[in-house]
Amino acid sequence: MSGWRHEQGNRHQRGYGTAWEKLRRAVLERDRWLCQCETCKRTGRAKLAHEVDHVIPKAQGGSDSLSNLQAINRRCHQRKTIVDAGGTPARRIGLDGFPLE
Repeated sequence: MSGWRHEQGNRHQRGYGTAWEKLRRAVLERDRWLCQCETCKRTGRAKLAHEVDHVIPKAQGGSDSLSNLQAINRRCHQRKTIVDAGGTPARRIGLDGFPLE
């Protein structure tokens, strides 16, 4: 199994059906398919984004409003999800031995 938990239900039951796909596409187009995470914006990076993130997670009271959604790169999304849950993401180290981010 790929991390999906039965108690959460399928994507439609969790609110990610056809309406979400239309909203997702609108957000990606609005953000020109570029990652809008704080790190990428702060450092001026232009990473391609294929996912949409809730700036304030739904579990913490966030909504599906356009003002609470942003295009985000997959790795940035994983890191943000860990931080939003109170964790600390692993640091990626380059070949030179220095952190990449």
